[in-house]
Amino acid sequence: MLGFDEMSKFWHRITYYRHRSELWALGLAMKVPLLAMLPIGIVLGFWWVIAPLPIVFPIILLLENLGHFGAMAFLGIPASLVLLLAAPWFFGWYGIAVCLMFGRFTSARAKEKALAESIHAYRANAV
Repeated sequence: MLGFDEMSKFWHRITYYRHRSELWALGLAMKVPLLAMLPIGIVLGFWWVIAPLPIVFPIILLLENLGHFGAMAFLGIPASLVLLLAAPWFFGWYGIAVCLMFGRFTSARAKEKALAESIHAYRANAV
């Protein structure tokens, strides 16, 4: 069983790779602003599928033991909470993409700076 420290390191590594992919998509979107929705949407879609996997696998296992109704009732509240926590991230990125499509780069540059700082901080702490 993983301890808190190992789980924290694992989460930081996932966040590092997510930030790198977001920075890549943002850079591509800033080069071709009219198509900004495509690279950002691809990266968001990828992380939207990857992020809930730790929740989906236990649901699948619980479906066998509790039945469909029991598992959904048991995990409905945590799943809703995750959805509510991920929504600002998801829609924030789409707001940036829309701004880029209309020629506004301020939010994209601010996000690019924040992502670069986060990646640099992870690399400095990982050594």
